[in-house]
Amino acid sequence: MRFKSLALGVGAFAVPLLFVFLSIALSPWFRWKVNALSDLGHSVKSPVAPLFNIGLTTGGLLTILYSALYMVRKYPHTSKIMAASGYFLMLVGTFDEVYGRLHFLVSLLFFLGIAIAAIIYGYEEGRNYPIISTLVIAISWALQLSGVCPCGEAVPEIISVLVTLPWYIDSLRNVERSLKW
Repeated sequence: MRFKSLALGVGAFAVPLLFVFLSIALSPWFRWKVNALSDLGHSVKSPVAPLFNIGLTTGGLLTILYSALYMVRKYPHTSKIMAASGYFLMLVGTFDEVYGRLHFLVSLLFFLGIAIAAIIYGYEEGRNYPIISTLVIAISWALQLSGVCPCGEAVPEIISVLVTLPWYIDSLRNVERSLKW
């Protein structure tokens, strides 16, 4: 059981990140200064769209499975938000930029979900540092949206995901310790 939970938990963040960075590597046109990560998944304009979107949908599915099967045992509230975030990640890969406002909405819900999950995890675990993750997410988006940071949406998007990793990996370790052989 421990190997399955670890494989699902690690896969939930490793698979989408692997596919995102592979898509970037295969897209010489991609620029952090002007693009959103979702530009890689645009089904009409991006030749790597299938690769990018498969990574997101697979990562979302793994997040749902891990949250529902394992995380729920130790962090019942965080797991619900993470499962919802996984679902929204699947929808980001399903409803790419071609879908306009729908894509924006599911992307927004994904990023809000991981920020809220950090706060709830901090509460359930009795730690403050996940709240710092949420502040970094909010600040990175505020700087990009205000124009203070002359960068594309890809910058706060990747920051949002990367600052989520410390508390998520911490939760993974704690879930693993709580499981019986």
